[in-house]
Amino acid sequence: MMRRDRLDHILRAAAGVTGHDTFVLVGSSVIVVRCRNIPGDMLMTREADVYVPDTSETEALSDMIDANIGQGSAFHRQYGYYADGVSPGTSVMPSDWMDRVQHYRGTGCPGVTAIVPDIEDVALAKVVAWREKDQNWILSGVRSRLFSLERMASRIDRMPSAAPEPAEMMRRLRSVAATCGMASALPGPLASDVDSEKGINPVP
Repeated sequence: MMRRDRLDHILRAAAGVTGHDTFVLVGSSVIVVRCRNIPGDMLMTREADVYVPDTSETEALSDMIDANIGQGSAFHRQYGYYADGVSPGTSVMPSDWMDRVQHYRGTGCPGVTAIVPDIEDVALAKVVAWREKDQNWILSGVRSRLFSLERMASRIDRMPSAAPEPAEMMRRLRSVAATCGMASALPGPLASDVDSEKGINPVP
């Protein structure tokens, strides 16, 4: 389970490994910074996805993070959580996501800054990925009102080309709305979007 103290430890360790003091945090762990009253199932990740921004060495630095404090490392074995060194393209978010970031400086990682995207931009990246674990995370967040389907839908036109077509993104959001009993949250028909048995359609 991810907590702020564990996230601080990961960021502090990443700074020690790379010699950098600024990281972008993406993925599920963002919720630890951006939200309160978080359902337990949304915190069950053991990893924090990070990368060093504004450098030509991002990929090499992410490899360094993986090798030293990543999955299967001595750090992971000792503490039970780890960093996943990712790239700027790992999390496919709206093109203007930087306009909504929060700069996080935890008490447990002095001198280190994490650039943290808005939770709804992270949720849209999970709509893009659309794995079962992403769908479950989105459902829990919507049911807990941690993010808004309406605001997510309003950003679809700013999704980059790496994302599915806008119509497919809307179909996925409508399926979430229907599964959560929030059919009125988004415009358009729901019947063709939702699998009668599973609620959410997997990616074909």
